[in-house]
Order: sequence, then C-alpha cells, then structure tokens
Amino acid sequence: MNFRVDRWSAVALRSSLVVLTTVSALLLSSCGGGGQSSQTNRFNPTRMIVFGDESSLLLPGSNATAIDGLKYTNNGFSTGTTTLDCNANPIWVQTLAAEYGLVFAECNPGGVTPTVQMRATAGGKVANVVAAVDAFLASTPGNKPVPTDMITMMVGTNDVLELYNRVITSELTEAAAVAEIERRGELLATQINRLTNDSNTLGRVMYSTVPRVSLTPFGRSQSLADQTLLRLLTDSFNETMRGLVRINGRSLGFLNTAQTFDNVVDDVNDGGRPNGIINVSVPVCTVAILSCTPLTLVTGGSIINHLWADDTRFSFAGHIFIGEDAADLATSLPW
Repeated sequence: MNFRVDRWSAVALRSSLVVLTTVSALLLSSCGGGGQSSQTNRFNPTRMIVFGDESSLLLPGSNATAIDGLKYTNNGFSTGTTTLDCNANPIWVQTLAAEYGLVFAECNPGGVTPTVQMRATAGGKVANVVAAVDAFLASTPGNKPVPTDMITMMVGTNDVLELYNRVITSELTEAAAVAEIERRGELLATQINRLTNDSNTLGRVMYSTVPRVSLTPFGRSQSLADQTLLRLLTDSFNETMRGLVRINGRSLGFLNTAQTFDNVVDDVNDGGRPNGIINVSVPVCTVAILSCTPLTLVTGGSIINHLWADDTRFSFAGHIFIGEDAADLATSLPW
C-alpha cells in the first residue's frame, strides 16, 4: 500500500490539522482508518537526522551544555532575561524533535546523550545534502538507516538564489537555469529515495518543498520580470523534486511548505491575520540574522507578526507554521 500525503496550512482556519489529499484519505480508509490510532502503533523514532540548509540549522553553543547556540531566525532569551536560550523560539526541526523527546547536541543543557544528528549546513545547497547523505550512510552501521530513524530534508532556496544571480549576470540563460534547477530537484529526490525503500525497512523521511523565493523580501525588491524568474525557478525545483520521489509504503511524509507560505501571504494580502501575522513583505530583524534578538527588531515588529526574519529566512512565526505542520504530520501518518 502506497501513501502520499499533501500537507499544507489552511491559514484562514488555522487549526493545525493534517490535510490529506482525497486519494490518500480513501487509501487510509480502505486500510482500516488513518493516523496513529489504536490500529497503528505510535511511531517512536529513537534518532533524528537533519539534512538541509540554514533553515534547519542549530549552531553549537559555547560549550557542550551551553544554551547560547544560535539559529538563522529570531534568536530568543530565557524568560525574563536577556540571556540567549537555544530552547526559545525553536526552529521547525526542534519542534518536531520535541514531539518525540529527541535531543540536539547543540542545545543540551542537561548533558544527556544526544539523539539528533545535525547535518544541515549554513548556505547549504543540494550538492551539500548529497555530500551529507553520503557521509551519513558511510557512518551508519550496515551503511543504511533504520525504521526508527526520523530524517528531515528541506533545501533548495540557496540553489534558486544562485541560479537566479547567474541569469542576472548573464552567465546562464533562463532556459539553462531552469534545466539546472530541475537537475538539482531530481538529485534531491534521489537522496530521499536512497534513505527509504518499498518494504519500509529503512528510514522514515519527512521532506519539504521550499517557499517561492519571489515572495521573500529579497524577491519583492526585484523587478516584476525578475520575480517571475524567481517563481519559475522555485516552482521548477519543487515540482521536479516532488514528482521524482519514489513513494514507498509508509516511509514518507510530505510537507508542502511552499503552499503553506502561499496561503499565509494570500491571507494577509486579503486582510487576514493568520496566527497574528500582519507583515509578509518586510524583514523583522534590523541586524545580521545571527545577531537578531527581541532587542533588534523593526518598530512595531515582533517575532510572531512578521513572516520573514531577514531577506530570505523565516521568522520564528514562519517556523511555527512549519514546525506545527511537521509535528502534526509525523503523529498522524501510519509510519
């Protein structure tokens, strides 16, 4: 039995429910019900492996049990203080890990044995994920993941930005850039396929599209023609990747983050305030993102009323949407 799940946020009616495609819902029904009900044992991963770019990256603190590790979003303080706290304003993979009590080495004040491997990289592109997957498989006993591994995969924004800039500088034609971004989408799908199999004896992979770069503050600052190019490159990447992932039994969860962000932007533009967001066009941080704290925000801005932290990275509000979607999906799928 194959399952494919489309996950997106109906932000106008935000309720953090998993939305299944009609086909998936029918398939689940035919198997005796969906989700992790009494008919399905709850999936309890014992290890999480994080692949991707800085949207999934938590940096190490100043020592093994320090809480001052930084993130590429709105860094937070411990309650009532101005002390950096890696547990404050969790990024989406932290929210997912917390659902299962899994611990990052990069945010481990209790000094317990870490159960999350951070293999995302700042500025990461598909090529970096390929190298990271190679290294992971080489380090894994038997050179393969196991069914109790939760693996996350979100990358592509930096690839889009690179190829966009190469078109702008006339290094590449638009057609060549589209062909290259599609090649990278195919390569990312290949990495996802390496980590799962039809018999569900390898890992469980949660993979995601990336938001349209045309909707970021950077994208909005470009000409209409250039925004069209950014949208084309993003959509070509997402659609190619998504279309080439091999649907394996119950080994995959799909997060349509691109659709989630489209919905948020559309809702705000229509006068709505999804989860309190009022601004989808201006970065909330006034300083470089790793230095961004509640003390360095635009006037009237907060970590939950702006969608973007800087020109291309999610604010904490953006991570809330993705993190809630990921946790809801993970606990609703019949892994």
